[in-house]
Amino acid sequence: MKARILSIVLVATWAAMPAGATTLVRMSLSQLSQASSTIIRGHVVAQETQWNQSHTRIMTFTTIQLDKTLKGQPPPTLTIEQPGGTIGNFHVRVPGTAFLRSQEEYVLFLEPAGKAQTYHMVGMVQGAFRISRNGNDSERRVILPLGALRTGSGTQTLSQSPSLGEFQATISGVLRAPMIIPSGTMMPVVIESTQFHGSGQISVLARTTSDLFPNKAVVIPAGSQVQGIAQRVGKKWKIYWNSVSVRGRRAKITGTDEVPETESLEGRSMLVNVR
Repeated sequence: MKARILSIVLVATWAAMPAGATTLVRMSLSQLSQASSTIIRGHVVAQETQWNQSHTRIMTFTTIQLDKTLKGQPPPTLTIEQPGGTIGNFHVRVPGTAFLRSQEEYVLFLEPAGKAQTYHMVGMVQGAFRISRNGNDSERRVILPLGALRTGSGTQTLSQSPSLGEFQATISGVLRAPMIIPSGTMMPVVIESTQFHGSGQISVLARTTSDLFPNKAVVIPAGSQVQGIAQRVGKKWKIYWNSVSVRGRRAKITGTDEVPETESLEGRSMLVNVR
């Protein structure tokens, strides 16, 4: 009984984590692809569950052997970190996490976890697509974790179990498509650095402070770079924002902000309104 009570407490603790860790926002294939630094096809070769250093949370670490790279430059073997798991009598199930089966093959949408060769899945369970084994690539099917999957902002959706070849081709297609940030997108940012260019002009580098979902075709993860040029106009700096970089892909934007010349730009929070 004590073990069961503690398990419930642990689940409640995870429920109180920041929204980015547990909130499941339904994402299109285009959004998943944009938000991922790495997309791979690989198979599970090992799995281990551990307490964290403070012995307050259970974490599951799944080792993946790389079979094919669809985006990024992943190592031959990598680890996926997820909250929850079972140690002895303690079982923690975190809603939204994916159950990765031993020896099974997956297409995985990943982002860095902050440790070498360790990743989180983008969109939690949405980032893990199990491949059913029915022979060669043309016969194998991809299992969609949440059912029908929209490819982008249009009406096109994938069937319940597309072929592996179709799924990989669709990923390649959305990766090639231009990324367009819709007019009216509001991006909360913090200016990270500036660099003077003389003649009253400086370059400005900011980063977004929250995950943004402007439409079904676009996602801007927290930490994405927003760049612009600031020019001295009278006693103000006028910032002309010109681009956003999402996982190495750059999209042009137009937006302006004004800051009094007497105030420092670095460390300043503001809301960029895309025109």
